Parts: sequence; C-alpha cells; structure tokens
Amino acid sequence: MTTPSPRLDHTFFDNETRPHLGAVLLRCKLLRPEQLDEALERQRGSGKRLGQVLIDTGMLYEQDIARALALQHDLEYIDLQASSVDPRAASRLSPDTGRELCAIPVRFETEGLLVAVGDPGDVYGPRLVTETGSRVKLCVGEPTVIQTAWYRLLRGQRP
Repeated sequence: MTTPSPRLDHTFFDNETRPHLGAVLLRCKLLRPEQLDEALERQRGSGKRLGQVLIDTGMLYEQDIARALALQHDLEYIDLQASSVDPRAASRLSPDTGRELCAIPVRFETEGLLVAVGDPGDVYGPRLVTETGSRVKLCVGEPTVIQTAWYRLLRGQRP
C-alpha cells in the first residue's frame, strides 16, 4: 500500500498575480482541497495539464475548466454552443492553423477580432495577430466546441 502524499497548502500561491488553476477552482468551490490533491497526484508524471486530468477523472466538465481558465487569465468566457461564429471573422484564420492552435475567430469587435481559444496559457497571441492581420482580443471556450465549430464551418453549417 502506498503512503498518501502529505496534504498540500493550497493557500501558498493565493497572492500570485495570476493564480494557479487549482486555486481558482478552489475559490469557485468547484473542487474541495482533497480533490485537488488527488488530481495533482494523478497529474504527476502524466504529462497532462491539471484541467485535462480533472476532466478525464470526471471531477469536472470541460466547461468548468474553460470558465476557470477565463477567470485565471482575466478573460471573457464564451459559450460557442449558444453564440454563433461569424464566417467572415473565422475566414481571417486558416482552418488548419485554427485547429492546430485550438482557436477560432468569433466576430469583429471595436477592440479587434474576438478569438476563442481553448487554453489562454499557450502563448500564441502574437501568432494569431500575424495570421489574422488584425488586433486580437482573446476569450476562452471549450476545446472540443472550438474544434466542432471549425468542423461545422468547413461543412458549410452554422456552428
């Protein structure tokens, strides 16, 4: 029988400029500390991000993680199942690049092109600006929904 890891102090990083995802999930009461401990233990050595571990284990849904990532990065969350994607906006990014980056331009706004991304922690903002030729405003959506939106656009259906 393996000895359980010592209890983690999840308040240690509370004063960080950008809190850890686990701290955001605890603050939003989406997880209890012991659930976060378990997920972090499962994550160790897996090569997966915490959010993916939480989804894989059924502790949280993809939407929960997307909303928490939006909070963590001080970005808007977008529900692409309830919001339509403007095909003219989406055409500013090649579908191959969009699927590779898990990003889709959603609509034009005064601040720039609103682009939904699956993980704002991936540093590809400059690449999106270069690829789209526009100022970019990021928001967060679920990766599977972003991929589905691309699939529907390429099939000529409205996402």
